[in-house]
Amino acid sequence: MYIYRSTLFVNMRLTNFFIVCCFLLATLQLASQDSIAVLSANLLEDLLENDDEGSYDFFSLYEDLQIYLKNPININKATEEDLQGLQLLSDIQIAEILDYRDNYGPFLSKYELQTIPSLDFGVLNALVPLVTEGGEQKNHSLKSILKESRSNMFLKWKYVLQERKGFEDESYLGDRNHLFARYNFNSGRNVRAGFTMEKDPGEQFFTGSNKNGFDYYTGFIHLRDVLPIFHTLNIGDYTMSMGQGLIVHNSFGGGKSSFVTNIKRGGRAIRPYSSVNEGNFYRGIAASSKISDNIELTAFASKKNIDASVDLDSTIDAGFQRFSSIIVDGFHRTEREIEKENTASQTSMGGVLKYRRRNFSVAFNTLHQTFSIPLENDDQLYKKYRFNGDQLTNMSLDFGYRYKNFNLFGEAARSDNGGTAFLGGALISIGRNTDLALAYRNYAKDYQVLNANAFSEVTLPINERGTYFGILSRISKHFTASMYFDMWTHPWLRFQVDAPSSGREYLFKLEYNKKRRFNAYFQYRYEEKQRNGTGGSQDKIDGLSQRGQHRARLHMTNTLTKSLKLRNRVEITIFDNAGDKTNGYLLYQDIIYKPIGRSFSFTARYALFDTDGFDTRIYTYENDILYEFSIPFYADKGSRFYMNWRQRIGRKITFEARYSRTYYDNRDDIGSSGQFIDGNVRSEVKAQIKYKF
Repeated sequence: MYIYRSTLFVNMRLTNFFIVCCFLLATLQLASQDSIAVLSANLLEDLLENDDEGSYDFFSLYEDLQIYLKNPININKATEEDLQGLQLLSDIQIAEILDYRDNYGPFLSKYELQTIPSLDFGVLNALVPLVTEGGEQKNHSLKSILKESRSNMFLKWKYVLQERKGFEDESYLGDRNHLFARYNFNSGRNVRAGFTMEKDPGEQFFTGSNKNGFDYYTGFIHLRDVLPIFHTLNIGDYTMSMGQGLIVHNSFGGGKSSFVTNIKRGGRAIRPYSSVNEGNFYRGIAASSKISDNIELTAFASKKNIDASVDLDSTIDAGFQRFSSIIVDGFHRTEREIEKENTASQTSMGGVLKYRRRNFSVAFNTLHQTFSIPLENDDQLYKKYRFNGDQLTNMSLDFGYRYKNFNLFGEAARSDNGGTAFLGGALISIGRNTDLALAYRNYAKDYQVLNANAFSEVTLPINERGTYFGILSRISKHFTASMYFDMWTHPWLRFQVDAPSSGREYLFKLEYNKKRRFNAYFQYRYEEKQRNGTGGSQDKIDGLSQRGQHRARLHMTNTLTKSLKLRNRVEITIFDNAGDKTNGYLLYQDIIYKPIGRSFSFTARYALFDTDGFDTRIYTYENDILYEFSIPFYADKGSRFYMNWRQRIGRKITFEARYSRTYYDNRDDIGSSGQFIDGNVRSEVKAQIKYKF
């Protein structure tokens, strides 16, 4: 009887597999970079609405996806960490893939992924090109590495057409050109190397403070599963990720967004760095080694110069130096900015000791940082518990446990002053069509950290307690509904909040998908926070007032042919400041034309916007040239147009150009300080050449 039932199951699975393959081969296009871009764009917009600083490394995300497209991972051997590295899947989706593989054996084909309930067509269309059911390269000899290698060279130029004040009054010492050069080498996903150079507009080039050429250089050599001793080795620039980000993390996502169950952070501890963000990386060496089948040790050391405003205390004969903040914008255009360049150094070292067995993992994480001169915050009361000094140590313990349809995770951290932070959560699948996400966070006001990137309402996980609940329901074949509710308090003061405060946030999204032809969604978000009121001049401390913001969006994507796609959006925002309401709207039309078999393609947008000011600004993702990410906010009243053109020249060269123009109806000038433009129009041109060999 057992043999009969097993044979029957196999035959049924083979039959279902054959039907699935025939269906997908007929309906699924493998040119799904657009699907990846759509998922990334939606997530980028959501994250920026919650983090105006835009601290996400979009460049590295896109670069990783391009490597996966050319070197797919083996879906039958991929670990949880490997799938997290794709940064497109929620942990519920990852758990279902792993459980399916454990219960039914290896995937007969990657198209069998359609049987995973949580993988809708959009995610599936993006995922299929990134995975394979076959083997991966195992021969890592020098000859094999060179034979399988690919190299790319990028040269990019950007230029704002209007004259800006910094160039007009010559406070900017360099010219108006933005220059970028980059070389990368990869042999599969196991051997990678890269070198990036950048000069911002206004920075000097082969003169003055940059006699050696570019203002910024970064590079790395990254080896994975190549050396017998080290599982991973990175020399040069890199980023680190630990636990849920209470100490440090560089993953994409893992915050509040319309992807309501995507709240858990994960992925590889060491990632190579080649972005142009000049602050959020380490410089030195990092390595991981497998001590046994279940234990892995990661260690790293870094030393780099940092930009800072250094003050000299003249009351001390020895001349005591200190700085109040680390400057990460990377601009060195004026004499004042150049004075702050490389004025201090930061030394970092630490590691991760991780134990993993089947569906359980636990890790001990530590990071120790030393500055060449002390960091001292100013005496504003809300900064009372912030880190001051020249040394800071953070330690944490994180865990993960997956059992059937439950996925539990968390991290508890402590800084050397005794401050603590805790984050715990659960991802639960309720049947085939409903997923839940729960999270609780408790970050003490005296927890001190510099590089954290955890689930929180504010930038750093300090001075916050909150509870999050999210639910996703696949209502039918075409409809998906998702929503979340988040409620939090801040026990101590914050910037422009002179008392303990609280807030809450809701999101609801209803999405309709009709395979590759039509997609539409409606999204509503409401957020309520407390800020200082506008008390009279006799008030020493202003009372707090409620500030609420409503955002409603209707977005449609219509694929008319295999070559032509249209996107439309209407978005409305209302800002309520203690009864004083302001509002704004955005309308745009996109055209995406990518003719099959032709050497060119283009995308274009025309947008109209009218908002009452900065509080009603609206973020939106824009298509751009390769490795560029435009996510501007629209504020005031006007229109915006852009067009991108991509042209393949032979098999090795790709040329791209972009023109964008913003016109304001209600302004006579744009920007401030050195970026000031005397006029109501701002136009920019970009050009890039990619040469692959």
